[in-house]
Amino acid sequence: RWAAEYDAIAAFLGGALPAYCRLHHVGSTAVPGMPAKDIIDLDIELPPGCMPEVIRQLAEAGYQHEGDRGIPTREAFMPLADSRAAALPPHHLYACESSAPELQRHLAFRDYLRAHPRRAAWLAEQKRNADKLAPSRAAYIEAKSPAYQTIVAEAHAWRRQPPRNPEVHTDAND
Repeated sequence: RWAAEYDAIAAFLGGALPAYCRLHHVGSTAVPGMPAKDIIDLDIELPPGCMPEVIRQLAEAGYQHEGDRGIPTREAFMPLADSRAAALPPHHLYACESSAPELQRHLAFRDYLRAHPRRAAWLAEQKRNADKLAPSRAAYIEAKSPAYQTIVAEAHAWRRQPPRNPEVHTDAND
């Protein structure tokens, strides 16, 4: 159901944001089969210099701007109580310029796990194990952190690889 929840949020935001914005479903709910909390993570991608307009449009749509919340180049937003945005499925909303490292990290993580189901299954198992053993949410986050760091490093290395030429087939491509 996470894809349908993302679609509902995206439909709402699509009517509120400038046309130059792109929405991305990111995080664990964007990876089929990945265990996750029931909160959809969305990144708004925008061109350089457009953040003030996006902040204004999101305020009109019922979101409170929360600043970067400790992550430079990423702005966070929370639905205001009693707004139409608050009636949407639970979600975390962030806005980043296209070149923002945090946006690139989110997209690499998602795309890598979608393209590598065995690594996604490995991460899912790490998350389940961390959840079973952790006595608190903070302990769970700490326990799963090494697995996330491994996947993020693999995702960045994978993203930097030149695209394969589908016309050329060698045993090395298998």
